[in-house]
Amino acid sequence: MLGVPLYLLPLLPLLGFALLICVPRLFPGRVGGWLGSGMVLASFLIAVSRYFGLTDTSQTETLWTWLPNMALGENGVTVNLSVGFTWDQLSALMTLIITGVGFLIHVYSVSYMGHDAKFTRFFAFLNFFVAMMLILVLADSYPLMFVGWEGVGTASFLLIGFWFAGRGNPADAASFPARNAEGTSNSNAARKAFIMNRIGDLGFMLGMFLLFKTFGTLSIPQLAERVESVQFDTSTLELACLFLLVGAVGKSGQLPLTTWLPDAMAGPTPVSALIHAATMVTAGVYLVARSHFLYDLAPTASTWVAWVGGLTALYGALSALNQYDIKKILAYSTVSQLGYMFMAVGLHAYTAGVFHLLTHAFFKALLFLAAGAVIHAVHEEQDVRQMGGLRRFMPFTHVVSLMGVLAICGIPIWSGFFSKDAILAAAFESSPWLYVIGLGVALLTAFYMGRWYFLVWQGKYRGHAHPHEADPVMTAPLGVLAALATLGGFLNVPSFLGGGHAFDTYLGRVVPLEGHEIAASTEVLLTVLAVAAGVIGLLWAFAEYRRGSLTDGPLGAASTNALYLDTVYDNLVSAPSRTLAGALDTADRGTDGLINGIAGNAAAPGGLFTMWQSGFVRAYAVSMLLGTAAIIGYWALKAIGGGL
Repeated sequence: MLGVPLYLLPLLPLLGFALLICVPRLFPGRVGGWLGSGMVLASFLIAVSRYFGLTDTSQTETLWTWLPNMALGENGVTVNLSVGFTWDQLSALMTLIITGVGFLIHVYSVSYMGHDAKFTRFFAFLNFFVAMMLILVLADSYPLMFVGWEGVGTASFLLIGFWFAGRGNPADAASFPARNAEGTSNSNAARKAFIMNRIGDLGFMLGMFLLFKTFGTLSIPQLAERVESVQFDTSTLELACLFLLVGAVGKSGQLPLTTWLPDAMAGPTPVSALIHAATMVTAGVYLVARSHFLYDLAPTASTWVAWVGGLTALYGALSALNQYDIKKILAYSTVSQLGYMFMAVGLHAYTAGVFHLLTHAFFKALLFLAAGAVIHAVHEEQDVRQMGGLRRFMPFTHVVSLMGVLAICGIPIWSGFFSKDAILAAAFESSPWLYVIGLGVALLTAFYMGRWYFLVWQGKYRGHAHPHEADPVMTAPLGVLAALATLGGFLNVPSFLGGGHAFDTYLGRVVPLEGHEIAASTEVLLTVLAVAAGVIGLLWAFAEYRRGSLTDGPLGAASTNALYLDTVYDNLVSAPSRTLAGALDTADRGTDGLINGIAGNAAAPGGLFTMWQSGFVRAYAVSMLLGTAAIIGYWALKAIGGGL
């Protein structure tokens, strides 16, 4: 299978999408779900086979010429932009994450969405999502990457708003009544994600245009070569990198375009796992890592990347402290963890950022799917205040959830311990302030995830449903993800712990390794501080749980309202826009009234005449008779008048 072409990787799930959306009746019951899962599994197996054929030189497969003889750039070079896919250590890793974790989410969804009226359509959208994400990470040029970028945006719109008419399960028309409050909320969330991502996409396009104007190509390999050989204005490159950052910020939910990502929880839980763990939100991190040859020469833009990431990590952590929706706690956690990744790649610690992307895919997919199992077990309840004590009813899901919590909190030996420590070490070497922020975020992360764990799993059950363990189709993916979240960190054991930085060595063939050399004693101290932050955060959460007053006061209110960022946007953007739209609507109605009045007056005489056009012959005869009588009477009166 080493010779299997790369285009099959996105083609197979795209074929699954086409079959499920065009001929759904051929796949009754859960057949469509298994077909969609099988397509992603096939792509995963191809990716595994191609992984073992990796070399130190990237492999590019060109399919056809897309844009021949593109316009000349400033340097007088004509280029033929082709549709081609690149296979190297970075694209291979992303492909394995997308198809591997994506397959587990597909399998889980077969049971989770089993009674949904639009079951087959759901899997069509999932397959489309995976196909577009694979195009994004395999593309050998920015325009082709942008095709996948937009495709992922479209798929997210379809999946976030999947329950656009409310959450109807029975397979009949009555399950989708006229849109209710829940349906309206879901639709608004989908629109919000779509619109905010268009803002980011504008930045991506402007970055591409500027790069082409400067270097005359948008092929990533050619661009990497010309950056080294062509004279250019550094400020132009800085601006292009800042534009690309805007695109990355939109897709990965970073400040200030972060508010769409928590609202994306309106979609079914498997969608949350797919978007927040394995695919869409990691695209921004991938874009910066893939464009490392640009950011290495743009220190100002890199600093912006790092600080946007650091501040977003802090914002997400503070917003998660006092949420009560079981999924929104995890959503703001994703915002925060993505901030860690941005901080790392902004500091040129690309391997640390991408390694955290990998481990985050494991433990966050696990946590979201575990949350879905809980929601399923308690009859769609999502308020953690209505849970508690579920460990007695769902022992397996409880154990795997605990593993996910320990991983995200950075507790040894779980995966987050290795990946987060690498980011904090890079921050310590490059920026003391970012290190302090990162360490503080580690403390807050342990607190809000400890709070999540204690409220859901410990104490007495506070709800009214009858909880039960999920079926094997849902628990099997949870078990696999729990194993990966536990053991995945050993892919990159640092040297001071006796390891050889295997992941750094692997990815270092395509991205530069950070040139930081920290003494072993310092690394030990940093590790102790990071672990202490995690342990203290968990103990703090336990103490607050025992007191029963989790984050009361102003901090709690601010956290519940996500630091009022949505309120600020509503007051500064939405409310003025609605006021302006209302004024224009009133003016439009007034103008319509005036124009309609003039038109009505002009049409009135015609209306009188149309009353005569009845189509009845006798009416026309009477009209003729009356007309003749009127004429005769007129002449008679005139004659009499003349005689007088």
